[in-house]
Amino acid sequence: MKTSQIETYLRELARALSGLPAGEQEDILAETRSHLAERCASLGEAEACRRMGSPRALASSYMAATGHSNPPASHRFAQLLPVTMAVGALLLWVCTLVSLTLFLAELAEPTLVSIWLNASTGSIFVGAANPDMVSLLTDLAGPWFLPLAALLAVLAGASGLGMMRAAWDEIRSVGNMATP
Repeated sequence: MKTSQIETYLRELARALSGLPAGEQEDILAETRSHLAERCASLGEAEACRRMGSPRALASSYMAATGHSNPPASHRFAQLLPVTMAVGALLLWVCTLVSLTLFLAELAEPTLVSIWLNASTGSIFVGAANPDMVSLLTDLAGPWFLPLAALLAVLAGASGLGMMRAAWDEIRSVGNMATP
């Protein structure tokens, strides 16, 4: 079941109002629901929510109006979230590039690239082995290395893209919160 845009907006507003007492939160949410319902009849859900502004900005104005100008800790660090998400996305893309490189190396030299175990040292490593050392190593992945590398590249790339999109949405949301 798809959640309506109004319910999503109200859920985000409730999260942004988490520093207020429960009674005040309920009053603000009821008032906002009423305003959105009125506007929704003539404008539609998306436009009604857009005209209300970001949930964070609305929460900030309510908190300031009720004398709760000190936002909860989660809002004080709101600007760090997009940076953290962008760094996470960058790390996932590095993982994607490494996986693609290993995938291509496996295509070029299938006997030298895999997940290897050095029984004498107990070390496990992923990558290309020295041709002279292959006889001393145990291939742990075997024929599964190629599909594993491809799967890891796809999953890491898709996760990195999703995280970057979420970071961008968060940056826009923090930007909307800062503008009056």
